[in-house]
Amino acid sequence: MQKYKPMTVIKWVFLFGFIYVLPFGWDQFHEIEWETFTTNIWWAFAFVVVGTTFLAYFFNVFGLKELSPSVVSIYIYSQPLIASIMAIVLQKDELSFEKILAALFIFSGVYLVSTKKSVKKIA
Repeated sequence: MQKYKPMTVIKWVFLFGFIYVLPFGWDQFHEIEWETFTTNIWWAFAFVVVGTTFLAYFFNVFGLKELSPSVVSIYIYSQPLIASIMAIVLQKDELSFEKILAALFIFSGVYLVSTKKSVKKIA
């Protein structure tokens, strides 16, 4: 990450992602009725593609360049938690045991990989 600029990394990630996904999504992409999109749908589409996808990946790469990997991992793994909390607050989803358990597993894993380990030498 020190060698390349964040925009260069994202350009190649999205290009290869597009190439790999295209064969699997071509039929669904072909079925989209673009002419039926209203202005609100185009704004929502742009928000999802640019705001929540491109910018999220860009800031992840930028963070890896500027911060420690553990800080970036906390940011990355916090995103689904924040999205779930917002969905529950907006009453679009319900809190369940599985969601609580998943959050505990995620943050336990982040904690385990971000703590420094002291290794005892056996003589």
